[in-house]
Amino acid sequence: MEKRKYQRTQISLPVEAQVLSSKRYFHTVSKDISLVGIRIIMNEFIAHDNSLRLDVNLIDRVLPLKAKLIWCNQERLSDRYVVGLEFVELDLETRDHIVQFLHLANSI
Repeated sequence: MEKRKYQRTQISLPVEAQVLSSKRYFHTVSKDISLVGIRIIMNEFIAHDNSLRLDVNLIDRVLPLKAKLIWCNQERLSDRYVVGLEFVELDLETRDHIVQFLHLANSI
């Protein structure tokens, strides 16, 4: 059993993302989100030393976030990739919005 410091909440949220090194911009969805990171779907591989700027739609607001890529794995039997991202430079207000959203999402 996997033990995590922060619980992941499986939820599909609209995400607008930009790979900072290439300025490439794309729309995608999340697979899950936690207080410290998010998993998203991508159509192509991205190298591990990349950072991304994200606009994550939390229904009542769009959160601008910066994240670093932790891993990128191809989905089984698919051409798509699942990408694990860790939030960086997370200010207190943004952190509080994520906490409130996760509390609501987990109480449904």
